Amino acid sequence: MKSPSVYMDEEKFYELSEYYSNPKHKFKMDNPTYKYENMTISCGDKFSVYLKVDGSKIADASFDGSGCVISTVSVSKLCDYLIGKDIDIIKNLDLKFIENLLGIGKINPSRVNCALIGLRAFKKALSYTEN
Repeated sequence: MKSPSVYMDEEKFYELSEYYSNPKHKFKMDNPTYKYENMTISCGDKFSVYLKVDGSKIADASFDGSGCVISTVSVSKLCDYLIGKDIDIIKNLDLKFIENLLGIGKINPSRVNCALIGLRAFKKALSYTEN
Protein backbone atom coordinates (compact mmCIF):
# COMPACT_ATOMS: atom_id res chain seq x y z
CA MET A 1 0.00 0.00 0.00
CA LYS A 2 1.30 3.44 -0.89
CA SER A 3 1.65 5.75 2.09
CA PRO A 4 -0.26 9.02 1.78
CA SER A 5 1.85 12.19 1.71
CA VAL A 6 -0.40 14.38 3.76
CA TYR A 7 -0.06 16.33 6.95
CA MET A 8 -1.88 14.17 9.52
CA ASP A 9 -1.38 12.36 12.77
CA GLU A 10 -0.77 8.63 13.04
CA GLU A 11 -4.33 7.86 14.19
CA LYS A 12 -5.81 9.53 11.10
CA PHE A 13 -3.36 7.66 8.89
CA TYR A 14 -4.52 4.32 10.28
CA GLU A 15 -8.19 5.34 9.95
CA LEU A 16 -7.67 6.16 6.27
CA SER A 17 -5.65 2.98 5.75
CA GLU A 18 -8.54 0.93 7.14
CA TYR A 19 -10.99 2.75 4.86
CA TYR A 20 -8.64 2.04 1.94
CA SER A 21 -8.69 -1.68 2.77
CA ASN A 22 -12.50 -1.76 2.92
CA PRO A 23 -13.84 1.05 0.70
CA LYS A 24 -17.58 1.66 0.47
CA HIS A 25 -19.37 1.93 -2.86
CA LYS A 26 -16.70 0.05 -4.82
CA PHE A 27 -18.61 -1.72 -7.57
CA LYS A 28 -19.37 -1.33 -11.25
CA MET A 29 -22.90 0.06 -11.40
CA ASP A 30 -25.39 -1.42 -13.84
CA ASN A 31 -27.15 1.14 -16.04
CA PRO A 32 -25.73 4.35 -14.56
CA THR A 33 -27.13 7.68 -15.66
CA TYR A 34 -23.56 9.02 -15.89
CA LYS A 35 -20.15 7.37 -15.94
CA TYR A 36 -16.59 8.42 -16.58
CA GLU A 37 -13.11 6.90 -16.33
CA ASN A 38 -10.28 9.06 -15.01
CA MET A 39 -6.58 8.44 -14.45
CA THR A 40 -3.69 10.30 -12.87
CA ILE A 41 -0.75 10.10 -15.22
CA SER A 42 1.80 10.85 -12.51
CA CYS A 43 1.07 7.77 -10.40
CA GLY A 44 -1.25 5.52 -12.42
CA ASP A 45 -4.36 5.71 -10.24
CA LYS A 46 -7.32 4.78 -12.43
CA PHE A 47 -11.01 4.89 -11.51
CA SER A 48 -14.36 4.67 -13.23
CA VAL A 49 -17.15 6.53 -11.46
CA TYR A 50 -20.87 5.95 -11.81
CA LEU A 51 -23.92 8.02 -10.89
CA LYS A 52 -27.55 7.00 -10.93
CA VAL A 53 -29.82 10.04 -10.90
CA ASP A 54 -33.53 10.20 -10.18
CA GLY A 55 -34.88 13.60 -11.18
CA SER A 56 -32.27 15.97 -9.80
CA LYS A 57 -31.21 13.72 -6.88
CA ILE A 58 -28.27 11.35 -6.83
CA ALA A 59 -29.86 7.98 -6.06
CA ASP A 60 -26.58 6.06 -6.07
CA ALA A 61 -22.86 6.62 -6.62
CA SER A 62 -20.09 4.09 -7.01
CA PHE A 63 -16.61 3.58 -8.40
CA ASP A 64 -14.35 0.84 -9.66
CA GLY A 65 -10.62 0.75 -10.20
CA SER A 66 -7.49 1.09 -8.13
CA GLY A 67 -5.20 3.71 -6.71
CA CYS A 68 -3.29 4.92 -3.68
CA VAL A 69 -4.77 5.47 -0.22
CA ILE A 70 -5.65 9.12 -0.81
CA SER A 71 -7.35 8.58 -4.18
CA THR A 72 -9.28 5.48 -3.10
CA VAL A 73 -10.50 6.92 0.20
CA SER A 74 -11.33 10.23 -1.45
CA VAL A 75 -13.55 8.72 -4.16
CA SER A 76 -15.16 6.28 -1.71
CA LYS A 77 -16.05 8.97 0.81
CA LEU A 78 -17.22 11.23 -2.00
CA CYS A 79 -19.66 8.54 -3.18
CA ASP A 80 -21.00 8.25 0.35
CA TYR A 81 -21.44 12.02 0.57
CA LEU A 82 -23.15 12.42 -2.81
CA ILE A 83 -25.95 9.89 -2.35
CA GLY A 84 -29.20 11.73 -1.69
CA LYS A 85 -27.81 15.14 -2.69
CA ASP A 86 -28.93 17.33 -5.57
CA ILE A 87 -26.78 16.67 -8.64
CA ASP A 88 -25.84 20.36 -8.96
CA ILE A 89 -23.83 20.16 -5.73
CA ILE A 90 -20.96 18.43 -7.54
CA LYS A 91 -19.95 21.55 -9.47
CA ASN A 92 -19.42 23.49 -6.21
CA LEU A 93 -17.07 20.95 -4.59
CA ASP A 94 -13.31 21.61 -4.52
CA LEU A 95 -10.03 20.60 -2.89
CA LYS A 96 -10.93 22.23 0.43
CA PHE A 97 -14.12 20.15 0.51
CA ILE A 98 -12.12 16.96 -0.15
CA GLU A 99 -9.64 17.83 2.62
CA ASN A 100 -12.57 18.30 5.02
CA LEU A 101 -14.21 15.09 3.79
CA LEU A 102 -11.00 13.19 4.49
CA GLY A 103 -10.65 14.92 7.84
CA ILE A 104 -7.14 16.16 7.22
CA GLY A 105 -5.74 19.65 7.42
CA LYS A 106 -3.95 20.06 4.12
CA ILE A 107 -3.03 17.67 1.35
CA ASN A 108 0.58 17.74 0.26
CA PRO A 109 0.77 19.51 -3.13
CA SER A 110 2.32 16.41 -4.68
CA ARG A 111 -0.86 14.45 -3.80
CA VAL A 112 -3.53 16.94 -4.92
CA ASN A 113 -4.19 15.02 -8.15
CA CYS A 114 -4.71 11.85 -6.11
CA ALA A 115 -7.19 13.59 -3.84
CA LEU A 116 -9.14 15.11 -6.73
CA ILE A 117 -9.27 12.19 -9.18
CA GLY A 118 -12.75 11.11 -8.09
CA LEU A 119 -14.22 14.60 -7.93
CA ARG A 120 -12.81 15.45 -11.34
CA ALA A 121 -14.25 12.23 -12.76
CA PHE A 122 -17.73 12.96 -11.38
CA LYS A 123 -17.58 16.50 -12.78
CA LYS A 124 -16.54 15.20 -16.21
CA ALA A 125 -19.22 12.50 -16.10
CA LEU A 126 -21.84 15.21 -15.78
CA SER A 127 -20.44 17.05 -18.77
CA TYR A 128 -21.18 14.05 -21.02
CA THR A 129 -24.74 13.04 -21.80
CA GLU A 130 -23.96 9.62 -23.27
CA ASN A 131 -22.90 6.56 -21.27
